[in-house]
Amino acid sequence: MKNLLFVDDEKTFLLSLSEGLSTYREDFNILTAEDGKKAMTALESLPIDLVVTDLKMPVADGFELLAYMSKKHSHIPVMVMTAYATPEIEKRLHSYGIVNYIEKPLNLLELADRISEELAASSDGHINGITLAAFLQLMEMEKKTATLKIASCGKKGCLYFTKGELTDAETGHLSGEEAACDIICWDNPEIEIERAGKKRNRSITSTLQYILMEAFRLKDEKARRLKGYEAEEFNEDSELIIDSPGQTEEIHPQKEKIMALEHHLQGLKEIKGYKASGVMNYTGEMLASDSIDPNIDLTLVGATFNDIFRSAHEASKKIGLEACKETVISTPKGIVVLRCSGVDAKSHFHLIGIMASDGNQALMKMQVEKMVSPIMDELA
Repeated sequence: MKNLLFVDDEKTFLLSLSEGLSTYREDFNILTAEDGKKAMTALESLPIDLVVTDLKMPVADGFELLAYMSKKHSHIPVMVMTAYATPEIEKRLHSYGIVNYIEKPLNLLELADRISEELAASSDGHINGITLAAFLQLMEMEKKTATLKIASCGKKGCLYFTKGELTDAETGHLSGEEAACDIICWDNPEIEIERAGKKRNRSITSTLQYILMEAFRLKDEKARRLKGYEAEEFNEDSELIIDSPGQTEEIHPQKEKIMALEHHLQGLKEIKGYKASGVMNYTGEMLASDSIDPNIDLTLVGATFNDIFRSAHEASKKIGLEACKETVISTPKGIVVLRCSGVDAKSHFHLIGIMASDGNQALMKMQVEKMVSPIMDELA
């Protein structure tokens, strides 16, 4: 039995929520907390499988709860409830594929479906907690003023927000926008939030969206450079070990998996009109990609296509059909083919192929279909 924790300061709302979801009591237990502090206590005393929280609360608000979870319970999936989202903000959040949020007033049927999807994805290891990028976008959405203290692998830094705008950042010898991009790229960050926030002179003039895009671009460039250092020798604790010329090469399993995925993608290059292709996981993270068009960077837009596919899944099921298997997007300038490995697959992934408008769509669909099984074996 899964335990769900709903966090909101409106008692009547929590009561109606519990009653409305009572028909699902065979699938999950409903636990409630009236503020972030009580939710933290519940997280320490009970096994929680999913947290659904509001952001505006007394004592300890949703941001403090999310920051606490990033340090203590980063493995627990999170959904955010808000009554203040706009279509533009919703589109931006979903374009990154990095936070699952639901708008108030809640549709109980939709909420139950979303909960089931989150729990299923979590059990397969697809969605865990909330990312730093998502946290920052929520800060902007809620016009929050606070100082965020970020820690990761011995590194520490601060991000300063004033009424939802990122105004300054610092880490080590870096400051301003350069520091913000560096911090956003850190792996598995822990977040600590200071409500009052320190008054700072504004050194960042770019929008948060631009800084996130720039940080992701820099992180991707760094990953590509590391992949290209085939001749460099690393020590025994490194991910990649290359012996001296003429000796045996030992490749880290993760790198070997990426190379295998890229090898499969190479088979699409011979298709007329080919532009780009990629393999991404359930959350939209690009596992491997290839592009012959310099204007296409799938690491930046992969999550957007992933969100389109997941929406197609939901729409298909709502009209009584099975989950969507394949989606084709046709535009005057090109064609996008999206193929799902299957929601029940052990290693759930999405394949994407992009080609010119006069490309061989039939061949692309056929080749993509053939790739599903071998890629599933690689990811198993």
